[in-house]
Amino acid sequence: MTRAITGWVLGLALLVGAGPAQAEAVTSQGVEIPATATVADTELVRFGHGVARYAGIFRVYVAALYGPGDVPPDDLLDRNVPRRLEITYLRSVAAVDIREATDVVLAEQYSAAERAAFADRFEAFNALYEDVGEGDRYAYEYHPDGEASRLYRNGELQGTVSGADFARAYLGIWLGEMPLSDSLKADLLGGSGT
Repeated sequence: MTRAITGWVLGLALLVGAGPAQAEAVTSQGVEIPATATVADTELVRFGHGVARYAGIFRVYVAALYGPGDVPPDDLLDRNVPRRLEITYLRSVAAVDIREATDVVLAEQYSAAERAAFADRFEAFNALYEDVGEGDRYAYEYHPDGEASRLYRNGELQGTVSGADFARAYLGIWLGEMPLSDSLKADLLGGSGT
């Protein structure tokens, strides 16, 4: 083989071997973010991570988004596949503030009639939240078998809500048309995340 062909073949082999599943853990704001997570017996890859800020200044939490490696991040909301959103808090936040932020974003994304279809499930899911302190971690998981959305606090299951429509609306808080933060959405979908 000529040197050029050998270089091309080696380069291709390196590209093929450097897929998302081989990514390494990263650290952001002192929070270690694993490269992979397992949901519903499926290994998911980290699409991206970022920092949520209050008033554009105060860092509130570090978030990381995981999905199947063969699903483009932009398609995650519209696919019935396992997914995980992990949030690690950098400061204390009251449960009432978490619930209020959820309600505000949903009111911007959906009409009252649209929200009525899943309002009772959102109320039940929001009731699972408790006050958090620095280092506390919430993880949202979607299990497509049974269309179950699960909320974990520091690794312990807090509760489950059903419905693919609920799952889409809930993750849409971060990834929807009018998300909680445009910059955080971009980071979760594969941006650098600081």
